[in-house]
This record gives sequence, structure tokens and C-alpha cells, in this order.
Amino acid sequence: MDKTKVIIVIIILSLTLIAAYAIPRAQYEGTGFISQLSIPLTIADWSGRDIKESLNLDFDKNWNKFISEAMIYDYVNPDGQRLVFIMLDAGNFHHPNVCFTAAGYEIEELGTTEFNIQGRAISAQTLFTTKENEKNVSFYWIIIDKKIADNWIEQKIKQLYFSLFNRQRVGLMVRFDIPVRKEQLREATLIAKEFINELVKVLPPEQSQFVFGE
Repeated sequence: MDKTKVIIVIIILSLTLIAAYAIPRAQYEGTGFISQLSIPLTIADWSGRDIKESLNLDFDKNWNKFISEAMIYDYVNPDGQRLVFIMLDAGNFHHPNVCFTAAGYEIEELGTTEFNIQGRAISAQTLFTTKENEKNVSFYWIIIDKKIADNWIEQKIKQLYFSLFNRQRVGLMVRFDIPVRKEQLREATLIAKEFINELVKVLPPEQSQFVFGE
């Protein structure tokens, strides 16, 4: 990271701290966007189940300071391929290195993966995570008011802007976890592309823009 980027990061973090102490807020209040989504548990050949409750995420006591809603669906297709689809509505997104490390995972960044979704190009951040016998390739992006943030710094700037001016916005983290080895990155990419292409078909256009961009 060059000196200019370091300075930018320091400024952003400083402003964030000032905003956190100067603007009182009990917890993050979302827009209710995720609860309005009608994402079926059966999408083409994929059969899913809601696993959020089984993960025992304590939203009432801790998570709701930053996260208002979460959707976590575990899908499988007839070939036995699995994919976990995660969507969070949050007021603040931490860098994935922080989140995964705190959860006990080892993390390796694999750059970006390009997805073409109905003519819209998305550069998804790509990670390989391991924890004991659990291995996953993950693709994710952060989208705020239909605009995908190109990097962590950009999303921090956008979130700080909305926070300072008390503007409500739909801020989502969209993630797909595929349980494969690192050597199966190409296979994981194909699985994600297949699922996403089917997912976008079941979303109304006005909802799809908040998930995949305009």
C-alpha cells in the first residue's frame, strides 16, 4: 500500500471515529429490504433450506448494533454441489480478514472474479477460507443504493457519508460460499455463475438492482 492510500485510510478511520462519538445511535436500523425479498427455497434445480436459526446468531444482544437483517440459505443441486447464499443488511461492514479471522478461519485472498449478470459486470472479491476440515471458496460484493463498491475504502466512504447526513440507504453484503478445495476455484466459479443466473430470474427487476446493481 503506497503512502497516498495509507493517508486516505487514516483519514477515513479518523472521520469514522469522530462520527461514532459525535452522533449518538443505539443500534443500526435497516430498511427492511431483506424481509421484503421473495427468494424461494427452490430455484431451478437447486433445493435450499434456511439455516440462519441453526447458526445461533445472537442478533438481539450483539449483532443488531451493526446488522439489522440477515438471510442465510443453504442450497444443493442434484449433482450434490452445495452453495450457501448469504445476504446482510448492515450499517458497517468490516474487512473480511477481520470477520473470518475472528471466527477462527484462515483466509487467503484470491483477487476478483468477474460475473456477467444480465449484461451487468460484477467484480466479486474472492477468498479461500479454511477452518479445521472446513474449506470454502467465497465470492462477495458490497452494494450500497444499487452501486457496487469497488473496494473496502470506497464502501467506508459511502457509509460514512450516509451516516453523517443521516440518509437512509439499502446497504447489503452479498456472498456465496462454496465448499471446495482451493484447487477447485474454477469449479466453484462455475457453480456460483450457474446459481446466480438462476437467482436473478426469480427476483423482480426493482429488487434485483439493489442486489446486483443498476
